[in-house]
Amino acid sequence: MNLKRDLVKYVRDKAKSGYKKETQCYICGETEKLEFHHFYGMTELLEAWLKKNKLVINSADEIMELRVTFIKEYNNEIYYEATTLCKSHHMRLHSIYGKRPKLVTALKQKRWVDKMRIKHGMV
Repeated sequence: MNLKRDLVKYVRDKAKSGYKKETQCYICGETEKLEFHHFYGMTELLEAWLKKNKLVINSADEIMELRVTFIKEYNNEIYYEATTLCKSHHMRLHSIYGKRPKLVTALKQKRWVDKMRIKHGMV
């Protein structure tokens, strides 16, 4: 295998330019140490897509060719099913749902974020 990095990093490099990171945490309004959170994790999406399409990637060239197709297919999940969180809230979310939350938890994550936003008086 001719891969120097995780597959998802090749995809993330291409997708990053389209991220709409806000200037404050969606939950608390913090403006420092902001991070972009995907409710549908990119790694999990990519793994599911490769499996669904019965694709095996053996080289950087192969993933570079396929990443545009993947990003187009999951445009909504990558760019719009995401939010900006401060490091503290991002870490807290992952402490609840895990380092790599399963795709089926996306709606639960969104509800948790919205509840925390209300709790912090940001609505």
